[in-house]
Amino acid sequence: MTQPYGQQPNQGGYPQSGGYPQTPGQGQPQQGYPQSPPYGQPAQGPQSPAYGQPAQGYPQAPQAPYGAMPSAPQEYSSGPIPRPGSATAAAVLAFVQAGITAVPGVLALIGSSSFGGGDGESWASTIAILLGVGLLIAGGVQMMGGKNRTLLVVACGLEIVISLYFIIRALTLETGGVEGADYAQGFIIGVAVFFAIMPAVALVMSLGASTTQFLQSRRGH
Repeated sequence: MTQPYGQQPNQGGYPQSGGYPQTPGQGQPQQGYPQSPPYGQPAQGPQSPAYGQPAQGYPQAPQAPYGAMPSAPQEYSSGPIPRPGSATAAAVLAFVQAGITAVPGVLALIGSSSFGGGDGESWASTIAILLGVGLLIAGGVQMMGGKNRTLLVVACGLEIVISLYFIIRALTLETGGVEGADYAQGFIIGVAVFFAIMPAVALVMSLGASTTQFLQSRRGH
């Protein structure tokens, strides 16, 4: 039987088709290949985290709160602190200075009272020496207890002033070229310098930073 013009005969049992046969699966996404996202959206892999989320397995560094203040120094937050060595040394030097100046102070008092009563300058220097002894003892006791350093500072300053007085007084003496007088003048100056060393050291230690922290921690306790 003759087929209509333009159509092929059906051979081998192939079904006729009005157009080209489609490949199996054509028009449908193939399995195993990810689909492309719509236009304008970012692609995401099957194991990629969502956009904006931190990657898993990497811990975040801790962040300090904004405006955190440092901790307060020990003397303001931990109460009383132990007495430092500088405070102890200042008090001990004050006691030693009081002991070695008490002897010439008592001798000067006896001399001024026994031999003609002495003049005003002798009495003033004697009273200053004895007053310094009392202030040194009281200041050392307060420093050891961590109460105050005012008396100790005043006492050390007074001892230095007394030593300077005797140095100046010895330099103004008229020796007249006498050999013994020159030696006496040098001896007085040397003793006055010696008496000024310990008060100067005690004054520096009592005003040091560690002593200041110690006294501040003891306030109100």
